[in-house]
Amino acid sequence: MKSLALLLIMIGIVGVNVADADLVVLGKGKAPIYVSDKNTNHFDFNNDGLIDYYVKAHYTGNSKQTLKVDYKIQDECVDGNTYEAAKMKLGFTSRDFFFFDRTWFTNLIAWNPWFKAASNDDNKRIDLVSLPKGALPIDFPESGDDVLVGTGKKGSFTHTSTIKELDGQPGWEGTIFFSGPAGEYFMWTVHPADGTEGCETLAAFGIPIIIEP
Repeated sequence: MKSLALLLIMIGIVGVNVADADLVVLGKGKAPIYVSDKNTNHFDFNNDGLIDYYVKAHYTGNSKQTLKVDYKIQDECVDGNTYEAAKMKLGFTSRDFFFFDRTWFTNLIAWNPWFKAASNDDNKRIDLVSLPKGALPIDFPESGDDVLVGTGKKGSFTHTSTIKELDGQPGWEGTIFFSGPAGEYFMWTVHPADGTEGCETLAAFGIPIIIEP
């Protein structure tokens, strides 16, 4: 479980830069909680001294249980503050260090209450990004469900005008649940990297996941 103390950020500008940042461990034992370490500048994408991305991962341990990750993401990272404009997808890869060695997996099952509702999504789950081995999510992938969907407070994520963990900036808040076979993964949120500055350069953001047998 010690390897969960590394957070991987993948930033797409012209090439790809990979940096490590520590997660703070809040719990002990079989179900620790990992949150973004605000003391590192890896979560401040536009260098304005404000946190743009916050993640809180609740690990329950094994393939028979449900895992949970909470996200708080500043507007610019997902292209906007409305459901029509904002975009984000979800994907899982192997834990290979180099991107060209990674395999994208679609056999994990991800959801949240919006996708579970029968009237909202046909298969009641979040379809994952599917890419060839070694591919990067640039351009924004056609595969996978857009996670930021819905209407107002009943949507899959909620837009909030001020978020404490983002130093008061507006952004999106939501929770993803998932389960899958035992293994070690990176869990990616995938973003439209259509700019050259700030959070608009973010192509994908990954956290390490270990699912025990």
